[in-house]
Amino acid sequence: MRPAPGPAERAARPPAPQNGLIRPTPGKTLGALDALKNQKPAPRVDPGLEEAVGFTHFDTTASQDNMVTVLTTRDDLHLLASQTLVRVKSREDGRSYLGVIVRGPFAEPNAVPANSTMAVGVVTHGKKLTYTFEYHGRAEIEILGEELKGALEPPRFRPRPQSPVFLLGDEESARVLGVRGSLGLGMVVGYDRMEARIDPRDKSILPRHTGIVGTTGGGKSTTVATLIHRAQAEGIAIIVFDVEGEYTHVDEPTEQAAMLEALKRRGRKPEGVRELHIHHLTGRASRNPRHRNLHRFSLNFSSLSPYAIAEILDMSDAQQERFLKAYDVTKLLLEDFGIFPRSEEDRRRLLDIDELSTGHPRMTIQHVLDVVSAYIYSLSDEGRSEARGRPRAASRRQGNFLDELDPENASAQAPAHGPTFYSEFRSNVGRVMSRVMAQSSKHEISWKALASKLHRLRRLNIFDVGSVRGVDYNSMLTPGRVSVIDLSDTDSPQLNNLVIADILRGLQEAQETRYQKANDREQTVTPALIIIEEAHEFLSASRISQMPVLFEQVARIAKRGRKRWLGLVFVTQLPQHLPNEVLGLINNFIIHKITDSSVISRMQRTAGSIDESLWNRVPRLAPGQALVSFSNFTRPLMVAVDPAPVKRLLVE
Repeated sequence: MRPAPGPAERAARPPAPQNGLIRPTPGKTLGALDALKNQKPAPRVDPGLEEAVGFTHFDTTASQDNMVTVLTTRDDLHLLASQTLVRVKSREDGRSYLGVIVRGPFAEPNAVPANSTMAVGVVTHGKKLTYTFEYHGRAEIEILGEELKGALEPPRFRPRPQSPVFLLGDEESARVLGVRGSLGLGMVVGYDRMEARIDPRDKSILPRHTGIVGTTGGGKSTTVATLIHRAQAEGIAIIVFDVEGEYTHVDEPTEQAAMLEALKRRGRKPEGVRELHIHHLTGRASRNPRHRNLHRFSLNFSSLSPYAIAEILDMSDAQQERFLKAYDVTKLLLEDFGIFPRSEEDRRRLLDIDELSTGHPRMTIQHVLDVVSAYIYSLSDEGRSEARGRPRAASRRQGNFLDELDPENASAQAPAHGPTFYSEFRSNVGRVMSRVMAQSSKHEISWKALASKLHRLRRLNIFDVGSVRGVDYNSMLTPGRVSVIDLSDTDSPQLNNLVIADILRGLQEAQETRYQKANDREQTVTPALIIIEEAHEFLSASRISQMPVLFEQVARIAKRGRKRWLGLVFVTQLPQHLPNEVLGLINNFIIHKITDSSVISRMQRTAGSIDESLWNRVPRLAPGQALVSFSNFTRPLMVAVDPAPVKRLLVE
């Protein structure tokens, strides 16, 4: 039996209901109870974690060095966009790390694995079901370094699990990424207001040379046009080797509807560049023939290295040997005829000539052709007879081999005996033959093959045209001047290579002189940017193997240009044709869409600082998007390149 209740228990009991009924609870009391039931306790949040957007996850057997997984809530998922910079504050050891989102963010369900039957069923029957799982976000962070006393050092450890992750502001992110400067390229993907910028006056950036690569239609030409426009605004001298004539109207604003719309979205207006000058070879047309600053130019045979000429003309070993022999004899004859040297200053100048980079002063292609003609005559029956002192056969007109090789240049008034000359050498044929006989040769057929190649080169009528001036390199190097070398009407890679090689050499020599003068006056030299379109035609792997001297010239310009503020930009849709020697000269890359996996693999080996996650996006890049890696950037970035405000001719 239960004992009888005590006084205290009886006092705690509610009063017995009257008439056996329970009284209803007053409304006021019910309202108070409901309020207590609905009231949720305020969460106790560490004030230092209020701005955290996620927390580091535990490591697994698949974890990688310098890579950390971060988990975030559904509400904060949108904050961890690709390329976003974050700070990880390791809870247990107090270390602070900087990282960048390189994969994700991915949405994962909380209750079941994403590939489970239940999750798949919920998603695929979304039209019929109103139920769905709660989910969270997952992203991968690449650790850039550990923050130690204001500096970013290589990390020795990893952030501990459940460490908070914080977003960096735009200003701090720009500082960490190294994208500051006055020359903007476009917007960094993942940020609303951050531009990819470089310092155009920093010698460690543009003079370290740039490669702009990608498939046709990926946006290379737009990038080049934007670079021209921005570089001119910074007072840089720009020289463009334009093989298609695309940039011959960049002084006019763009008229493309898509470009106008893109400019409007960026808050910019269409406008052309100032101070455009177009240069084209004599006898060749320009795609902008009525431009007010149109300049014809010819090449100086004396400025071209004889070794480079032999390579560009694809001479055989035997032909090159004879060409160099004729070149040496021509140098002796130039002195014999008082053409060069003429003074002691000229003789001192001879001591500094490097024939691997330039030619012999005042020598013309006709001088060399006359010497070659003399050699061919010396090997003919008539020439041998003359050498032996026997009378010549009167039935055959001497010199008629020249008619066979070059009928257009054959003289109707050719002398009855001996070779026919067309340079100053015709005033003393005997002196020429004396020099030739002193350095005799053999194999008439090989000499005739050489003469045929030289005649074809002369008939281009681009060398030493008396009424046409050469290129004014000092004017090209004027601050803010855009010089377009229009090669659209040449239709010859060999001719293009001759022009590019000659102008590159002239620009280097002019910049060397300007650099020395600026140093003497304790001033800075004007920066110059040289853009070579279709670089694979000029410096392909096959050409490099055949033209080592030409490549050495380019390599010399590239190496010396880093100190002389001469930056090269190689533009190509076929980077696989560029040899490793050329790619090794490039330190900055703007990589547009590439779909060929083998090309991507080769570029990965060249630009080793770009991580795998970014390379995986290259085949899917939209037109205008690019993977940009500059020497001042902390890491490569995905960039939406700004639209070009200038007019660009489309190439069919």
